[in-house]
Amino acid sequence: MRLRPSAVKGSVLIWTVLTITVLSLVAAELLRVVSAKYHSALHTAVWQESLLAAESGVDLGIRELRKSLFPPPNQAWEGWSAAPGNEVTSYGLSTIPNAGLAGTPMTIEVNVDAPLQLRDPGNSWQYYRIRTVGTMPITGPARASDNKQDTRLRKISLRWDRFTNGVLTSQAVSTPRVARRVEAIVRPVSSFDQAVISLGALNLNDANIVIDSYDSRDAAKSTNGLYVLAKRQEHGNIATNGSLINAGNAHVYGDVATNSGTVSGVSNVTGIERTDFYQEPIPIAAPNWPSINPSPMIVSGSTNLAANPVEGSPASRYVLSAISIAGGQALNLTGNGSGTVTYIEIYVTGDISATGNAQIVVQPGVKAKIYFAGNVKVSGNGLVNSNNQPGDLLMYGITPANSSVVPTVELGGNGQLTAAVYAPDYDVHINNGGTRGTAFGSFVGKTFRMTGTTDLHYDEALGSLGLINSYKIVSWFEDTR
Repeated sequence: MRLRPSAVKGSVLIWTVLTITVLSLVAAELLRVVSAKYHSALHTAVWQESLLAAESGVDLGIRELRKSLFPPPNQAWEGWSAAPGNEVTSYGLSTIPNAGLAGTPMTIEVNVDAPLQLRDPGNSWQYYRIRTVGTMPITGPARASDNKQDTRLRKISLRWDRFTNGVLTSQAVSTPRVARRVEAIVRPVSSFDQAVISLGALNLNDANIVIDSYDSRDAAKSTNGLYVLAKRQEHGNIATNGSLINAGNAHVYGDVATNSGTVSGVSNVTGIERTDFYQEPIPIAAPNWPSINPSPMIVSGSTNLAANPVEGSPASRYVLSAISIAGGQALNLTGNGSGTVTYIEIYVTGDISATGNAQIVVQPGVKAKIYFAGNVKVSGNGLVNSNNQPGDLLMYGITPANSSVVPTVELGGNGQLTAAVYAPDYDVHINNGGTRGTAFGSFVGKTFRMTGTTDLHYDEALGSLGLINSYKIVSWFEDTR
């Protein structure tokens, strides 16, 4: 039997409709799956980006803390509500352009405060707490991904603020977003945090120099606060912001670090060799003391300068135009003779020179700080620290007004050198020309060079003394409430 043309046309039409319907259903399901996967991927990406925003907030807080260490005017905390002080909260809100996710901007909220319970009782250094919230908006509709549990796990705020969740206040969000909260504790880092730091060249130009460490505070790491070989520690770290350390076959009991550079001539390194080091030094400004001891103005012969039991007392602060002694002359920084601790601070606006058998003597019980704006040249046994503690003689080089002039610090001669020198704008040279000598302390310079036969023993106690040079994260966690 032959079908009529109308029946054939009707069958074709039915099959066409059925085919289109099936294809439409397949396309719709495919679109649903792809859309769900897209939303899931988008939520995951935004969730990760918001953590980066929160971590960037920690960096912003540390940056302002470091800026506050520079001499004024340092523009620290400009645009913030208040500078962090004792239990004072500083708040910042920043919107940061973001190149990813179609240029979606991220919002960073930062709180920095200084609780009294985060103050080191040993040296009164303040630790800071940095709390940040990084927020990224989610483009598209406020719709959960294909797995709603994933949305709950990531605590994505599609309609309500996830931090309040409507419990404290009913706070709706204007657009769907992801917010993550981070808290970090940062500690101060001393300018004497390592045995040697050089901004440029670091040269140890003699065979078999030994650099190691001890801890004068710990009986297990020293004897009566003094270095002994049997209690050697391995924190004699040396580092440069430059690309080359010429170690001269030195034995380094610690880490060696450069800035994308190389280390040559190291016979033994017990720690690690890093190439990712960089530490911007804090410049030293001239002291601005409102009141000082009025005499003398210049030391050119044997002189006594008295320390005082009160740290920072005007009676123990001296401003000298120069120190120039020679022969058997001596500059004595004297205590009270009773064995109690006394303090003295000296600012030398010109050069310091002690040649021949001349000596600058820190007498027992005296803790001295010497700031200098000129060249320093001390030869022979010219620098005597009677306490044998490098933390009792801290020396700071003032940043020159003319950056093209590089002053020098030359400490040399036979015997023992016990001091800590922070002079990031000076070429520092430690030289021992005779029998094997020893240096105890820490040295920071624009360049650093050690010649002759001098070993260096870093006192780890210096890491809690001196000026603060930076801040380092000591704890970090994400608040997932």
